[in-house]
Amino acid sequence: ARGGGVRITEDDTADAVADARMQAPRSLWDASYTENSWITDCCSGGPIRLIPRLREKITAHYPGTGLAITEYNYGAAGHISGGVAQADVLGIFGREGLFAAMWWQLSTGREFVDGAFEMFRDFDGDGGRFGDTSISATTSDIARVSVYASVDAATSGRMVVVAINRSNQALSAGIRIAHTRQFNTARVFRLTAASSSPAADGTQTLSLTNALTVMLPARSVTTLELLP
Repeated sequence: ARGGGVRITEDDTADAVADARMQAPRSLWDASYTENSWITDCCSGGPIRLIPRLREKITAHYPGTGLAITEYNYGAAGHISGGVAQADVLGIFGREGLFAAMWWQLSTGREFVDGAFEMFRDFDGDGGRFGDTSISATTSDIARVSVYASVDAATSGRMVVVAINRSNQALSAGIRIAHTRQFNTARVFRLTAASSSPAADGTQTLSLTNALTVMLPARSVTTLELLP
């Protein structure tokens, strides 16, 4: 994919490239998104929707075959746009049930990619991580926001939500949770341009029943750990 004529896999962080980089993960699944690339110009006939396309082929010809993406990189691993793209990709991989995926390093910097992994695997620096069971999560604004959610098979009183803001402005997100358990607090952690490591941003009390409003900083990843 390209933004401003530059491939997103480069380290270029100009706004046009950064925006294209953060939108590019949508080509993994989104039938409403068409990236700017030679693939869409010549071959895909519109949206790439890579994972559903491959799953359709597996179902038709090789039922039961696992799916792995064995080499990928969205560029600018030392910049927040690379971190946002990476976090989005991890959410997609988990939701879509990939067997395996391997990030391929292209340049010397990688700190924001590492930070994106930590937002799922160690957001509090003490082993806090995304749950082992992915659950449905949807957004009303696919172009600007992605959201992923999980629960733990062994810990019924815990839910983890990862919300991603691709836009260059802060957004107020209303989150509604459909669950038999009532959650009362949310621990908040952020990945922003200010730091390549997850930063704790306090605890938020849910004033409504399983609903809350969360500010999503511009170009950021927000992890919420919801507790009774």
